[in-house]
Amino acid sequence: MMPHARISRLEYALAGLVLLMFAEAFLPRLLAPAPTDVSGVAPESDLLRLMWLPAYALIVAGLVLIWKDAWRALVRAPWLVALALLAIASTIWSIDPELSFRRGVALLATTLLGLYLAARYDWLAALRLLGIVWLGLMAASVLAGLVAPGFALMQETHVGAWSGGWSEKNALGGHAARAAFLFAFLAWRDQPWRAWWLGGLAVAFALVLLSRSTTGLFGAALGLGVLVAAWWMLKGRRWSLALGWSAAAAGILVALAFAIAPDAVLGAFGKDETLTGRTAIWAALGEAVAEKPVLGYGYMAYWGLDSEPRYWLSRALAWNVPSGHNGWIDLAISLGAVGVAVFAIDLMLTLWRAGRQARLSPVGVFALGFLAQFLLFAMSESVLAAQNSILWATYVFVGAKLALGQRRQSMTPLSTAPSVGGARTAPSATASAASSSINAVGAP
Repeated sequence: MMPHARISRLEYALAGLVLLMFAEAFLPRLLAPAPTDVSGVAPESDLLRLMWLPAYALIVAGLVLIWKDAWRALVRAPWLVALALLAIASTIWSIDPELSFRRGVALLATTLLGLYLAARYDWLAALRLLGIVWLGLMAASVLAGLVAPGFALMQETHVGAWSGGWSEKNALGGHAARAAFLFAFLAWRDQPWRAWWLGGLAVAFALVLLSRSTTGLFGAALGLGVLVAAWWMLKGRRWSLALGWSAAAAGILVALAFAIAPDAVLGAFGKDETLTGRTAIWAALGEAVAEKPVLGYGYMAYWGLDSEPRYWLSRALAWNVPSGHNGWIDLAISLGAVGVAVFAIDLMLTLWRAGRQARLSPVGVFALGFLAQFLLFAMSESVLAAQNSILWATYVFVGAKLALGQRRQSMTPLSTAPSVGGARTAPSATASAASSSINAVGAP
């Protein structure tokens, strides 16, 4: 059964609102209570916790509405749901059972949101929906920076760096980098809305620069580089070979420069050999992982406010460490080698499917670019199996959509933008061309 062509304005709007919630912008800062002790860590907002419940209910309602398609998506991509269920099951051995259960349920809801998007929307409709959400968030961050700099610019550390609707500059930099890649892809393939996507690309890239996030800048460059490479390779085999050799030569030069003078290379990007203290965190967490290597400490339990291991980690490093600053390490801390293995299986399958699809359709190029960015940010941020995260929901969407198979993607109707109001309208020639250019199998 195909993704539904008839999607009402109400459902589309509700899906957008849920995605806005999962971006965790503005509201968590506005509703977060003040820190209650010298650690500087604020407890969770009870009001915000309650606000998640309607979002979870909407996700369940959406899945019930398309339960047959949702079940097919689940059967094709079972590993991530299995990972979420493992997070809930970790309540049994968790050092903080209540926290692991509550956040495990949130992870399951986040995963189901990605499955809903994959089962309900075709590629173009889903990417347009995500694009609209990110356009709004980028515009709101710019507006906040102009009218309320005390809120949108960092005041204590990294003074003057933009954080927008988030609490930290790297969060804005990462989100803006991923938004820039999405806008660039849509500007390339979605001709009817090209002007909007180009405007969004300019705003998002400006926010990457204003955030002063080195990882964000690398992420934006990586995503845009994937698109440029795909466009370049359309010129033919000789051009593709030239690009491959040039990329290999550049990589070797960078590796040699880093091997000979790592301080100079890192210093050029405002970093040192400790990567702003991350290496010390990773070393300490490596020892913690070794103590519970198979199943970990329970999902997110290590980072609870009352966690004894976290307390001793912060004492040893002389500052309050909020996370492992590495997705793989945090996953190992939460769910051990079992959790890492479950995610790794899904990742390998998704990468293989994306590479195969990139030879046939533009959506494969998007998937490869998204995955490249995702893995880059996973090296310095806790993005793997992240609850209430639009990034994790998008990863699940990409993986599940690829798992549904080439045949289903090639059969997607040309009128892929959702018909609103329950009535289908004849697509214009340009809209049909844009839809087929993204969804139909063919050269990107």
